[in-house]
Amino acid sequence: MLFRRTTETKVTPSWTSLSTAPRIGLAILMTLSLMGIQTAWGDKVWLEPMRPTAAQSNWYPQAIQMRVGEIISLDAKQISIRLAGDEKESLFAAHRVIWIEPSQRSEKQTAAIELFDAQKYDESLRGLLDSLKERPPVWRQQWLSMLAAQAAWRSARAAIALELVAQLDRRPLPPLVLAWLPIAWRNDRGTSSGATTEAAQKRLADPAPAVRLVAASWLLSTDQRDRAVQTLKALRSDHARPEIAKLADVVLWRTTLPPEVAEQASRWQEKLDALPMVLQVGPTVLIVEQLSNANQEAAAESLKLSLELTPPHPHPELSR
Repeated sequence: MLFRRTTETKVTPSWTSLSTAPRIGLAILMTLSLMGIQTAWGDKVWLEPMRPTAAQSNWYPQAIQMRVGEIISLDAKQISIRLAGDEKESLFAAHRVIWIEPSQRSEKQTAAIELFDAQKYDESLRGLLDSLKERPPVWRQQWLSMLAAQAAWRSARAAIALELVAQLDRRPLPPLVLAWLPIAWRNDRGTSSGATTEAAQKRLADPAPAVRLVAASWLLSTDQRDRAVQTLKALRSDHARPEIAKLADVVLWRTTLPPEVAEQASRWQEKLDALPMVLQVGPTVLIVEQLSNANQEAAAESLKLSLELTPPHPHPELSR
């Protein structure tokens, strides 16, 4: 099953923007109230359900969990949050963090996010960069920077986007931030201008693996395709950065010729299912495009519909 995403009341999370995400149904609010959680207070964190062990059945979909409290830290390994009404810190694996809705956003942050939602990426970028000057906690700096990198790329400021990715990659990155890297999941992305290609070429050998991943994805649809493929294959073998390696492997699926797609589809499905839910959006978008290009319209439409109905987070690729 591709997306096993249901909440504690079996209502799938649904959102289309950062400012409105997530829209929680009345039944969920009642459940949270019964649990003693004050939903109006604190950072909101959505967690992928624990995957079943070999001894457990995965026939019945498990529930997405929402936690409300104060995020203390978020890194590549775990999130630490002081839950509402609890003095102790609770720890959860970082790969389970699907989405975060920070509380107590400044006016600058709120305005920049609203502009991002409206796809006014140029204006949003300026606001996000100004918000970073407020020196929020490290985890929130990463959250704002991942939005800024997307805004920079989508407003044809490729060099700024890559520099933001380089700054992000100085610390071990949570999977949520990796999921929002400005990777070209579609063949028409990253080729909108010569400036994008030039910026990618300059940083294809960057020390930061995340920068090389993004730059190579942009170059796959250019005359630098061979260099991009070589870079992605090297990243695919990088055991020190397993998440980067998995994403590089997925990006390489874009090089699959249409006659070969049907044969590869089941293998792609298995690899997609093995990814943490938070990392599945970009790869799913890629598979949908590959299936469509190979005239596998029924399979493509099924995947596309599942992603539209149950998106794990409001990734900008879903707004296209």
